[in-house]
Amino acid sequence: MPCKRVRPPVGTIFWGLAAICLAAAGCAEPPSPASESIDLADPTVEPAGEPDRQSWQIITLGGNRVGYASTSHRHIEHDGEELVRIDGLTVLRVQRFGQTTEQRMQFTDVQTPDGKLVRLSAEVWQGEEPMTLAGAVDGDRLELEIGTLGKTTQRSVPWSDESGGFHTVEESLARAPMQPGDRRRLTTLLPGMAEPAEVELTAAEREPVTLPGGEFELLRIDNVTHFGPGQQMRSALWTDPDGEVLKTWTETLNLETYRVPKAVALAEIEPAELDLGLDPAVKVRRPIANPHSTRRIQYRLELDDGDPAEKFLAGPSQRVVPVGPHAAEVTVYALRPGVEGNAAAPPETPGEYDLRPSNMIQSDDPKIVRLAREAAGHEDDPWRKAVALERFVYGYVTEKDYSQAFATAAEVARQREGDCTEHAVLLAALCRAAGIPARVAAGLVYLPPHRSFFFHMWTEAYVDGRFIPLDATLGRGGIGAAHLKLTHTSLEGTTAYTAFLPILRVIGRLNIDVLEVQ
Repeated sequence: MPCKRVRPPVGTIFWGLAAICLAAAGCAEPPSPASESIDLADPTVEPAGEPDRQSWQIITLGGNRVGYASTSHRHIEHDGEELVRIDGLTVLRVQRFGQTTEQRMQFTDVQTPDGKLVRLSAEVWQGEEPMTLAGAVDGDRLELEIGTLGKTTQRSVPWSDESGGFHTVEESLARAPMQPGDRRRLTTLLPGMAEPAEVELTAAEREPVTLPGGEFELLRIDNVTHFGPGQQMRSALWTDPDGEVLKTWTETLNLETYRVPKAVALAEIEPAELDLGLDPAVKVRRPIANPHSTRRIQYRLELDDGDPAEKFLAGPSQRVVPVGPHAAEVTVYALRPGVEGNAAAPPETPGEYDLRPSNMIQSDDPKIVRLAREAAGHEDDPWRKAVALERFVYGYVTEKDYSQAFATAAEVARQREGDCTEHAVLLAALCRAAGIPARVAAGLVYLPPHRSFFFHMWTEAYVDGRFIPLDATLGRGGIGAAHLKLTHTSLEGTTAYTAFLPILRVIGRLNIDVLEVQ
């Protein structure tokens, strides 16, 4: 579609949430014996024939049906050894600014009958090209290969027989159903991520649960998933006496899954009333005039069930002061070289991941290297070079498209389309290609037509001893004080998605008052 800059330059990071909350959904009843040969060298190849066992779920978001999921089990044989193959599929269709975006995730575990992982694979479709993950257990290591457009990387993580693949939770519950008061701790992989996560399960009491097929007495199991530095997600699942999961719920966005017949799961999904671009907006009482020309804005933030001082990051461009258990005053500065900003911020040093290429930010891609050279020209000053790259991306991404979830920098360089996430990753890649450490930041941005803050992503370039914000959706040579930062990430590997969970945790719970504008 043609470029329409009047549209809000806002994107939504969704797969990290989907991977976590759907990891515990599905049926894991041990399949009946069967014999099927399959080449384990390529577990992404779909085996022939009907599965031994298959279950289907519908996915709802805020009460709106937005997708479906399935889990299938097969007994297979490889080199005379009996194995179990478990395939998962998740399809989500959500509205963003009136456009439908479809996100698809396929993931496979191949394991021994007693649950020891042998191999795994996954494909995550967020743009035109998938991110792929393939791995095999080798002794006490899980050797992984991560692929995106034009980029393949390897990763080795510690592994043990107690660790499991993508379906660990439901497999554990099916083999040994929990009882009220039971506790269990598991190590699993989350679909779309390449790091083990620790899952704490606590069985509460049996309670009546309404499902599409009627009301049932099910055991509620509370679930806390720990992953990344200090990251966690709370959810719950409900099982029948055989340990089969019939319902799941995740605190963020009120995302739920329900077990249903196949025909119900595959029924056409009507456009939902919920729009993930517009509905999570945070409206303010006092409008901000010329928000992206401001030099300093002071806000009061209130979070219904949390401390905003723990959610919003302090740094050179943002000062955060708690003023109560659920409130904080945040001062945002339009940071530039030579502008003091938050004088209390500690020194910043870029990490190795902020300069080197990755699966999401392919700064060594030949096209990106060429574009960086063309955009920067003969400019030697790091800040002027970064600004030239920002303005280049502003003009280069000509198709403002909300149908993609999160394309990589190499995809954006070829397709020249996307929203704020695509602008941010391409600018970060161009900066790194030009020798400037860069990362992406995520939070909220104020949009005057709506008098509201929307979720947004931008770029930070390391210049003059600090990370200084740039926003290629605006192309103004830096930002004003109308960006509220929640998090930042180098987007290294598939674990990058976990960095965006702080955004999802404030949806529908945050109030913002504008106290002072300069």
